[in-house]
Amino acid sequence: MMKACILLGNTREKSNTETVSRVFADELSANGVEVRFFKLREMSIHPCVGCETCHSIPESFGCVLKDDMGEIAEAVLASDLLVLTSPIYSWLPTPSLKAVMDRLFAFTKYPEDAEQFSLMKKQKIALIATSADECAENCDLLDEAVSRLARFSGLQYLGYFAAQDKGYEYITGKEVESGARAFARNCIENRS
Repeated sequence: MMKACILLGNTREKSNTETVSRVFADELSANGVEVRFFKLREMSIHPCVGCETCHSIPESFGCVLKDDMGEIAEAVLASDLLVLTSPIYSWLPTPSLKAVMDRLFAFTKYPEDAEQFSLMKKQKIALIATSADECAENCDLLDEAVSRLARFSGLQYLGYFAAQDKGYEYITGKEVESGARAFARNCIENRS
């Protein structure tokens, strides 16, 4: 069974990003995918301190920081699909999602006697974003950041789905729902 790990980067309960992400997750579930959510706003995730200790511990995540990122790391490694979600704040993700993105580099290892490798080998990665303004202009930097993270980690980036915040009726309407469901099916189809 395919497993998806969805990291909800929204800062508010019942936000537009979470609404769209849940429609996406419902479509995954309807197609037999086991979905696990992490509400980052309810977790303790420290920013990376750049000590690089993690890169020298080849058998595990290896981060020296003791917070909720260890639980996320286990779920990421057990998943086939990692989905990052965030509203766009000043062209970037929320601080909680940015902290997770930085900490995902702990999966990349630099052993002294071997080549660089990543513990994330089978995962695909995708992005869901919402924006107050035109998505094509506001989501491009986050899209590029996730694309580079995927390339660096040796993951396949499946792209992103974005919805502009034109009010609650629009976010919960048929156009956004149909787009989120189609993106979910695309992620399932591209799992191998």
